[in-house]
Amino acid sequence: MSISSRLLLPMNKHLVAILQGVVDKSNVIGIRKALNAADRRRRGLSVSSTAPKLTLVECDELEMALRVHEPRVTGPLVESGLARLRNRRYRKRLASVADVIANLTHFCLVGFEDGTPIYRACAGSADNSFLFKNVAWQSGGDGPELV
Repeated sequence: MSISSRLLLPMNKHLVAILQGVVDKSNVIGIRKALNAADRRRRGLSVSSTAPKLTLVECDELEMALRVHEPRVTGPLVESGLARLRNRRYRKRLASVADVIANLTHFCLVGFEDGTPIYRACAGSADNSFLFKNVAWQSGGDGPELV
């Protein structure tokens, strides 16, 4: 079954957003929740009865769509991402990409690693960009990390 025929499945609003090239906070949360639930099922761990029920093939297709389309992030995630990357606390850690941070134009969602979204921060073009993830302190992280 191709991606286009999967648009009728429960994750359709997230897949449609990816294919259209624009995702918002609810898409990122929904995709993360679905991928985490599928991973927990695969490992034989408990999963909420309300968690999305995607097969591993469907998860692979979602992740492939993210890599191929790299949808642009909109809404509150953009403002919080800009604030986080420009925070003085992380200046030394992000010194190697300071020129990109100074000229940021947008973020793209490119995938997930261990349940954490990975974004591409762009200053005009993909050539002038870097990948990062923002690991929350609740998960044992300390802000933005270059990937």
